[in-house]
Amino acid sequence: MKSLADFATTPIDRALPVVIAILAILFFTAKGTKGTKGFVSFVVILLPPLFFRDEHTRLLAYGVVVAIAMALAARDDIVYVIAGVALLRWIPFGDVIIWRELFVLAGAIAIYFASRSALLAIAAALFTPIFPGKAMLIPFLVALILVFLPKIRVPAVAACALFILWPWSGLMARVLVPLMSAEPQPETSKPVWIALQRGESVSIETPPNAREVTITASGANAERLRKGTLMGTVEGKPIAIGDIADFGYTRREQFFRSRNPSPKRPIDDIKGYGASAWLHTAGLITVHVPRGTKSIRIAAAPDLPPNTRLQIEAVDFR
Repeated sequence: MKSLADFATTPIDRALPVVIAILAILFFTAKGTKGTKGFVSFVVILLPPLFFRDEHTRLLAYGVVVAIAMALAARDDIVYVIAGVALLRWIPFGDVIIWRELFVLAGAIAIYFASRSALLAIAAALFTPIFPGKAMLIPFLVALILVFLPKIRVPAVAACALFILWPWSGLMARVLVPLMSAEPQPETSKPVWIALQRGESVSIETPPNAREVTITASGANAERLRKGTLMGTVEGKPIAIGDIADFGYTRREQFFRSRNPSPKRPIDDIKGYGASAWLHTAGLITVHVPRGTKSIRIAAAPDLPPNTRLQIEAVDFR
């Protein structure tokens, strides 16, 4: 049987000792019998790497175990706030910008003192962007509002929903809804990776008897374009922002300033881990072609901004 070290292929796997330490602190500083339950959780969290070879399955198993553990350990104090923020925001460790994260943590603690709800404080921290810098003031504004509201009580079971996707917490904070509607790229898609600037076009040979083509497309330097902006056409069918989005607009550095909506049919390609996770926001576009068509023509809109590109990533004929 392989050891845990043999599976330490992602930042989440490598962070497990720290995760276990966080849970140990939570359980063994709790009143009553929670320490024993915590010990059982530590044993369980070591099991997924020994049975799940698929990366997404293994990380999701970590998420389920930690979510249950955090629900069992749930309590309203600063220790729980710090532990929750650390799990959701400080992994991968190499991507942490310390002063920004400490500022967000201070905001979460301010919300805790205003509401006396640790889970509310953690949730606010999860959804607080650190780019641009002024967005980090959001938790303090929330805390100020909560001072004048009745104290809020959030059920402990809510911790399950909050932590179940902690291995991809960046997705929860930015693109959870698009992730739920994402679909796999067709298995028979062939990569082409063609980038078209304004006015450019390309013809792609069509196999005999093909009746439809599904292209996987995205934009480059297009995150400032609004929904409905024409990016190009495929066989005369418009491709607009909303059908596709900028390749990297769900990264934490770009998301807050982006104007793109999620594609209608996003692909379920997750990039990165933890707070740095983002969704590859290419979109799938299907076009019917007449029988006997020898090639399809894809063209970029003639009025695209100078540095913007229509990226054709893959094609699939059926």
